[in-house]
Amino acid sequence: MAGEREAAIITGGTRGIGAAIARQLAARGVDLLLSGRHRDDEVEALLAELGERARFEAADAADPASAARLVEAAMEAFGRIDYLVPAAGGAVPGTALALTPEAWEDAFRVHVHAPFHLFRAAHSALAVRGGAVLLVSSVAGLRGCPGTVAYQTVKGALPQMGRALARDHGHENIRVNTICPGIIETRFHAAMTPEARKNNLDNRIPLHRFGTADNVATAAVELLTNPFITGETLVVDGGMSMRMV
Repeated sequence: MAGEREAAIITGGTRGIGAAIARQLAARGVDLLLSGRHRDDEVEALLAELGERARFEAADAADPASAARLVEAAMEAFGRIDYLVPAAGGAVPGTALALTPEAWEDAFRVHVHAPFHLFRAAHSALAVRGGAVLLVSSVAGLRGCPGTVAYQTVKGALPQMGRALARDHGHENIRVNTICPGIIETRFHAAMTPEARKNNLDNRIPLHRFGTADNVATAAVELLTNPFITGETLVVDGGMSMRMV
C-alpha cells in the first residue's frame, strides 16, 4: 500500500553520486523517484537493478516547473516524501572573463534555483512526518580553485542555503544538511589529464587516492537518516580541503 514505506526524490539520480545514493536508499527499502533529462539504456539498467519500487521521471532541473511535476509524481506513486536529494548538476568551466552570461545564469538555474524550487514544492509533504533534505555541494564551494568561477560560486551557496532552510524549518522537524564531495571517480572527473591525476594523488589528497561514489553515498545516507543532525556540512574529500601544504 502506498505510504507504508519511506520514499525519496533524487534529481540527477541516474548516474554518479546520485545513483549511488539511490542504491544505498533502495537497500534500506526506500521507494525512489529518480529524475534526469533523458531515459536511456543506462537508466533502464539502473531501474532494473533497483527493482519495481524505483521509478523514473524525465525532468530538466533548470526548469522551475519540473519541481512540482516531480513532487506530484512521487505523491501519486508513493503517497509520501521522506527524503529529498537535489543532486542534478554538472561542470561549469571558465573564468569571469571567459564565461558567457548564459553559462553563468544556467549554473544558478541548475545548482541553486533547482534545489530551492524543489524544496518549496515538496515542503508540505516533508512536513507531514519530518523529512530530510540533502544538498550536494562540492569542496570547490569551500576553497578557491582555478578556472571555474561559476561552479565555485553556486556550490558555495548551497551550504548556506542548507543552514538557512534548517533554521527556518527545524520546528517542523525537517532536517537539511549539505555534503561536499572532493575528487570522486565518476564521469564528472573523466577528463582529468594524467598530469593532473598524478598531482592530485601525490600532492593534494593526504590519503593519496580518489573517492568513490559509494564513499559519498554512505555519508549522504547518514545525513539523511540520522534524526539529530541538521544544518551541517560534511566534507568527503580524503582530507584535500583541510591541508595547508
